[in-house]
Order: sequence, then C-alpha cells, then structure tokens
Amino acid sequence: MKQIHEIVGSCQEGLFDVAIGMVTSGTPLREAIDMIISAQNGALICVGDVQSILMLGNGGFRIDAPFTPQRLFELSKMDGAIVLTEDAKQIVCANFHLNPDPETYTVETGMRHRSAARTSAQTNSIVIAISKRRTQTTLYLNGEGMTLDSDDILLQKSNQGLLALQNLRNSLERAAMRLTFLEMDDIATVADVTGVLTRYSRLINLAIETERFIDFLGDNSGLLRNQLEEIARGLIDSFLLIIRDYAASPDIKEVRKVAKALLNLSPNENAKDIVFLLGYTTELADEDHLSPRGFRAISRISMLDEEAVARIIDEYGTLSAIVSDSKDGFDRMGDLGIDNVRAIAKSFMQLRSTI
Repeated sequence: MKQIHEIVGSCQEGLFDVAIGMVTSGTPLREAIDMIISAQNGALICVGDVQSILMLGNGGFRIDAPFTPQRLFELSKMDGAIVLTEDAKQIVCANFHLNPDPETYTVETGMRHRSAARTSAQTNSIVIAISKRRTQTTLYLNGEGMTLDSDDILLQKSNQGLLALQNLRNSLERAAMRLTFLEMDDIATVADVTGVLTRYSRLINLAIETERFIDFLGDNSGLLRNQLEEIARGLIDSFLLIIRDYAASPDIKEVRKVAKALLNLSPNENAKDIVFLLGYTTELADEDHLSPRGFRAISRISMLDEEAVARIIDEYGTLSAIVSDSKDGFDRMGDLGIDNVRAIAKSFMQLRSTI
C-alpha cells in the first residue's frame, strides 16, 4: 500500500491518517469516545491549533489539565465543545461555545455536526462529533466527515472489502492478460485500454477504502492488513506500466500525474475522459486502434532491469516493432549493449507462447 499512497498522497491524506491514529481501538481517545457512547451522551471534541479554534467561539472555562479518558468523559456531560491540544495530550477548555462562519458550506443537517464540519474547515483541525441520538461518531477534517464505526462493524466492512478486492483482482488479471494478447497482435483498441485502466482505478480506490477500515481497528486488525498487502502487491507497478505504454508522454513524472488523475475520476466518467487524461488531443472512438510502447510486456522479462527496458523502448518505439524483430532473434537489440540477447529472445518467445 505504500506505493499507492505515494501516488494519491496529499496533505489532507496525511492529516486523516493522524486523525485515524488518534481514535484506533486501544487508544486513550477511543476509550473516552466509547465511554461517552456507552453513557448515551453526545460530545464535540476539537483537536488542533488551539488559538484558531478559540477565535471561532466564546464562553466555557479553562481546564489546562493532562488528558485522561475519564476526565474527558466527565467533561462531555456539559454542553459545548471540549478543546484539546494538537497532540491530544492536554485538555485546554470545556463547555466552549463554537460559532463558526455559517456561510461555510456543509451537507450536514444536525447542529452539532454542522458546527463540527464548519470548524474543521475554518481551522484545519480535527473535530470529533459524537451524536447522542444516533450513537454515531464522525471525524471531520477540512469540512469532510468520516464515520467511526464499532469494531464489529469495522471487521465486517474490512472482510467484505477484502473479498471484493480479491474478486476484482482476479477479474483484472484476466482483463490484463487479454489486453496483452491483443497488444502482441497489435490490435488493441481504445475500449480495451480504457477498460483495463478503469478496472485498475476501481481496485486501487477500493483498496484505499478497505485500508481505512483496517486502520481504525488498530491492534485488532489481526491478519487483515497482511491480506490487503498481498492483494495489492504489484498493483501500482502494473498500473503505471500500462499508462507508460499509452500516455502521450512516457516520462515517469508525467505518468504518475496521469495515474493520480485517473484515480480521482468519478465513476460517471467515460473512455473519452480517460483518453483525454492520457494526453491525446484528438477525439478517439472506442474502436480506434492504440499501439503500446511495450513497457509492460518487456518488463515481464526478469533478466531486463529498468534501464535496459527503457533503452529497448527508445530503440524500437512500439511493441509491434519489438515483436517483429523478435522473429529475427532481436538483431537490433545487440547494438544496444544489452547482454544475453539470445536468452532474452528465448524468454520473449516463451512469454508470447504463454499468452
């Protein structure tokens, strides 16, 4: 999953990880939240830049005491927000009346959750809203909310996510193998390429969502994280190689930008949107032909390192040209300073025969 986060990571992503780390099972803050929910109380807890939070409201009284779950639980019995320092180790004040700008947009309807969403948007702090009526906890950051479920529900969602991921991975591998077959015969179309890229995007985004459920479980995640890592192994590498094969620019920095944009596409986007992100300036129909450079196919030959693959692609330009030269034992490849050309030719022919 590390490679996935390198592609989609952002400041926002990092802050959500901090927020999740504070409330995973077994943490003191999570213990306090569970106590509040068990007592059927509600609460509004702000964690972050104290000065910016205090500028958004008034009232309450100073506490300035070390954080303990029991202390936070007792303070939650009063109205108003509880303000904690950024590391959540000190309770600054309680019974604080938040008054964020009402013009800040939010989709929330309840008063407590509206205040939480707006406060998080205006202070870049983590705000936790615990609903007394629904016994539901929501984490807000930059105006966006994330529900904190019970461990039982999190385990259920994690297992469901892993099952769906495995099924999608199996389906993706079949689709990717079919695309390789079409590429070798140089008959891949826009629909074939965009269809596989869409599958990659769905699978990677589902992996990110499933990881969130596992993260919330903390020490109770058991073997779930190992299962997720196993399913996601090699996913980003393959995704980037396909993009390198078809993007207007094969430069790895540009390819990573395209990958991030593809992962951010909404489910309603279509093949035309994907083609646009790949850098094609002319409109292409689904049945139009696309010729790959060959990064993905050649990278499957284990004796070739990344530098050798790049030299081969620079020399041949397309996978079609590589396939054509393979019939003569890769005569052109010998001029590139690449060792074991005969062995490479044999491996390539074996690769073609297994497709």
